[in-house]
Amino acid sequence: MEEIFSPNSIIDLGPVDLVIVPQLDSAPNVIPLKVYEREHFFLNPNPAVNQNQIAVYSICSSCFTQAVAEIRDLYAGWSKIDRTEPTKLIGIHNQNPNTLYIQFSLGERYFIYKRCLTLNRDMVYEELFGKKHNLSRRSLNSEDEQYLISRLRFMPKAKNAISFYAFKVHIRTRRHFAFSH
Repeated sequence: MEEIFSPNSIIDLGPVDLVIVPQLDSAPNVIPLKVYEREHFFLNPNPAVNQNQIAVYSICSSCFTQAVAEIRDLYAGWSKIDRTEPTKLIGIHNQNPNTLYIQFSLGERYFIYKRCLTLNRDMVYEELFGKKHNLSRRSLNSEDEQYLISRLRFMPKAKNAISFYAFKVHIRTRRHFAFSH
């Protein structure tokens, strides 16, 4: 029997200690779903204010049950990383001048580091094999993501590649308007 999920309730993902929280104060046909670690959500249970989410998915309201089932499947087996495992660089992909991808492994788990110059952001995703394309990358919590980014920065080849993709410093300018009489 298929489970029916309500957009008015928090969905517990069981043994992985994650929850899916719908945000109902958005557009009428789109529901943002935020995935949190259970302990981080219940410290501040207001999804409009709590920014400690692992991921955010925008789904159409008519596909709610299917989307929750896919997100539940995506995060099945999710866990924090084991920091004692060795890191191995697999590949550096820099065909796009605005985006750098670095593939690496930590023990038996595989990850993709993405440095996007247009968003001025570093991201790390866990790469899942054998899943549909749109469900093949899963987000990490921010502590694990920051740990993996710092670990990459200490690997000579990765550090060198990252240095070529430096973020641009934004200079705040003030506009002065002149009024003539």
